[in-house]
Amino acid sequence: MESVGIKAYAASIGLSTRQIHRMLNGAQPNPIERFMEALRACEGMTAQAAVDYACRQAGGYFVQRADDLAKANVNAVKESAEAIVAISEERAPRTEIKEIREAISALAALEHLLVEKEKATAKA
Repeated sequence: MESVGIKAYAASIGLSTRQIHRMLNGAQPNPIERFMEALRACEGMTAQAAVDYACRQAGGYFVQRADDLAKANVNAVKESAEAIVAISEERAPRTEIKEIREAISALAALEHLLVEKEKATAKA
């Protein structure tokens, strides 16, 4: 909002400047808080799908954080294999895109864990 100004921001999301000021003062929840409330009301895959949709609209994709390196390795290999199969079988483009996105997400989660492990090792 600071980068474009309150008036332009309000116009871009279809709200009045009064509503924006109310959000800034905490009298009204902002759209991000509303989105988070909606996510909390969802369960499992529905919440992940909603976050992934928001990420795609912003030009990215959702990466689920992995806590276990062994499981992250297995998941990255599995998702990558499924993407390769989808591409080689020339499935519908929508299916290929979904499989590729899941593979990228699994690989990104694995990369994140490996970078964290490397940083922890370097500090020790």
